[in-house]
Amino acid sequence: MGYTHAEAEKFIEYIAPMMVAEAKKRGYSIVSTSIAQAIVESAANTSTLSKVYHNFFGMKAQKGYKGEYVRMRTKEEYQQGQLVTIYANFRKYPNDESGIQGYYDFLQYKRYANLKHAKDYKQFAEYLRVDKWATSFTYRDNLIEKVERYNLTRFDNTHIEYFPKYADTTLSIVIALESIGVDSSFLYREKIYAANYADKYKGSEKQNLAMLAKLSKGQLIKP
Repeated sequence: MGYTHAEAEKFIEYIAPMMVAEAKKRGYSIVSTSIAQAIVESAANTSTLSKVYHNFFGMKAQKGYKGEYVRMRTKEEYQQGQLVTIYANFRKYPNDESGIQGYYDFLQYKRYANLKHAKDYKQFAEYLRVDKWATSFTYRDNLIEKVERYNLTRFDNTHIEYFPKYADTTLSIVIALESIGVDSSFLYREKIYAANYADKYKGSEKQNLAMLAKLSKGQLIKP
């Protein structure tokens, strides 16, 4: 299933704050690879499993699972280069927040205990391969590629700090930053943008409004 770069960026902006918050509660310092998983498994939230059933990570309803599930068709790669279509039961959730919580609940299985000790996104991806999260022979490399393409390491480490929430009304990121005592120069805005987005900051109206929207929600990450 295909998706555009814009769809991926929009999905990242939506899901990352929830992922970072939940990861911090659960004690995970690496969030980038998990966000990459969400992109890959849900095709940037264009799949039915994610859009309708709020399962962004392709988690199956394994033995012992007592929650709700839906039976769907999927492809597995048991032998390299050979895709097989099967039907499987997948976990379903009532909303996006519970789907993300469900992911971190899923990681509590003993087989995934090593993930909490991953030192970086590559090691996290390697552990997922070793733990046999997916049957795809390219799963690890695919996750690493997504982390690097979308600069997802900016979400790693649970000591991430956010600027204070901007509660007033303005369409100027400069005015908003100055009102909370933050350097509003182009150079510093460039650093702020790099900490929050993957593309290069050009000072465009669209980019400034995007930062302003995050600042108004208290979700603008400090560089």
